[in-house]
Amino acid sequence: MTVRISIVAAFVACFASVLMAQDPISIADARKQEIGSVVSKIAGRVSSSIELSNVAYIQDKTGGMAIFNENMRTAVRIGDSVVVEKGTLAEFGNTVGAPGTGLLQLGGADLRFTVIPTGRIEPSPRNLSIPLVGEGVEAQLVKMRRLRFVEVGRFEGNRSYSAIDNTGNDIVIRIDRSCEIGTNNLEIPTGEVDVTGIVSQFRGAYQILPRLAQDIGLPPITVDTVKKDLTLDLTTWNLEWYGSTDTTKGPKNKNLQRTRIRTVMDTIKADIYSLQEIVTDEALAALSDSIQGSYARFFATDITSEQKLAYIYNTKTITPVSTGLAVNGGAQAWANGRYPYRMTFDAHIGTVTERIIVFDLHAKATDSATAMVDYARRKTDAETFHAYLRDFYADSNVIVMGDFNDRLLGTNVDSLLPSCYLSFTEDAQNWLATTAPLEAQGLSSYVGFNRSFLDHILLSNELRGEFYRTYLETPERFLTSYSTTTSDHRPVSTRLFIDGTVDVDEEAPVSSLIRISPNPMSSNGMAEIVVSNGGVLRVDLISSTGEIMPLVNETVAPSLRVVVLPVAQLSSGSYRLVMTLNSVVSTAPVMVVR
Repeated sequence: MTVRISIVAAFVACFASVLMAQDPISIADARKQEIGSVVSKIAGRVSSSIELSNVAYIQDKTGGMAIFNENMRTAVRIGDSVVVEKGTLAEFGNTVGAPGTGLLQLGGADLRFTVIPTGRIEPSPRNLSIPLVGEGVEAQLVKMRRLRFVEVGRFEGNRSYSAIDNTGNDIVIRIDRSCEIGTNNLEIPTGEVDVTGIVSQFRGAYQILPRLAQDIGLPPITVDTVKKDLTLDLTTWNLEWYGSTDTTKGPKNKNLQRTRIRTVMDTIKADIYSLQEIVTDEALAALSDSIQGSYARFFATDITSEQKLAYIYNTKTITPVSTGLAVNGGAQAWANGRYPYRMTFDAHIGTVTERIIVFDLHAKATDSATAMVDYARRKTDAETFHAYLRDFYADSNVIVMGDFNDRLLGTNVDSLLPSCYLSFTEDAQNWLATTAPLEAQGLSSYVGFNRSFLDHILLSNELRGEFYRTYLETPERFLTSYSTTTSDHRPVSTRLFIDGTVDVDEEAPVSSLIRISPNPMSSNGMAEIVVSNGGVLRVDLISSTGEIMPLVNETVAPSLRVVVLPVAQLSSGSYRLVMTLNSVVSTAPVMVVR
């Protein structure tokens, strides 16, 4: 054992001496160089990697530096000792004409990094008070004691929050889109708490970036470990003018929108998607046919407005019985005829089959010029629909879900007015408003110009005993620019135990999936891998004779990864793509034809 340790120590020492043939400069000296200049070499310990999006952070005894390099961000871990070479110094997020108002970072195509094979030592945060936050501590890990958050409720990713100390000084706490605090919608602490995070800067304003739940005094996160095939899973999602060819309506790049919607659906894997703002059945078919698995669709052709309602459902778990519009109210009801769209179906989960009726709705939107009229119309529609369900579906298993275009616990029109949906929320004996707690916690399903919780799910009392949980999906954790490329609404999902309650610790969920395209392939091919949780990823291509061709072996963040397959080197025949992520194995067939 002593000999082995000595050999390892000698290797590390030799490796380090070769690597340090040219001594690195201090990070403090690197930060003094001109913008646009090349920093020859710096070294330090990693303070943040996949915990935050876009950049990694390192620091030495003299300062900290942001590293804008995705390969490094996903390859290193907190505490790693790294050397960074040939990075170009740049400033991100600065005010035009005001240097020093953004985040100083290293990047560029020539940047190289090396992880020194030595034990990890996590940098200790520097104790700091709010008045001392400035350029001298930018990109460093700091701890601020006894702060109190101004906001209440739950955190969301890609949002800023305010915290104050006991003398009234305030600081911005920025929750990054990839940070587990936002993606898990953790509760905002209500009392005094020590906050640890990286000091960043944007447009001249300094902000603290927490990395982990523990950085804001919360316990480590717990993961929902109930497998998808044990529950009936339904998702409501407004797809923002999906299928429109008009680039002024919804995202401009329509092909990218469809690809990204498909990617999100492949990660959700719902049994039923209740969809709003679908323009054409052709676009719906293209989406339904592209989702991983066996899916079919229904499109509400009888709706006269351009924005229609639709369903996509899993044919392996859902047997449709009938569909139709729930015509109720007067001539102006439901935005002049955009009536709730019903689907009656049998759900097959485990050994149980259950008849359920779901209504997909898209309520009248609010126009600033007619806000009170629109509010009154929504309120009338909700009251009429509540009576309709009472009269015709009193003893049925009913789910109402969709874009309600307003809150359940109030209204966006006037804080003094009651909710348009009071007829449902006050009828607690017959209806469970599963999204009301999410709204009460300050979360937002609409991420457009004026965030709010507009997308809701109601369950009739017959399903109350089967309800497991309702939650807000967070596709932003692996899709950048989500609100401008995909939709201005987030998906909202609910899960039901129609086959009885199971142990929530039964098995960890699968956190990724594989798509092969094209398949079969002849000259070019690729594997699209959605990694929703991150970890150690290995991808191998295995021939029918057992030959293994390694393709990927690295640590990855939550992301959409594209792996190019070496088709030109392959003979005709069948192969298996084997992906291992955190010891969970997934496979996909690959066929090569000439």
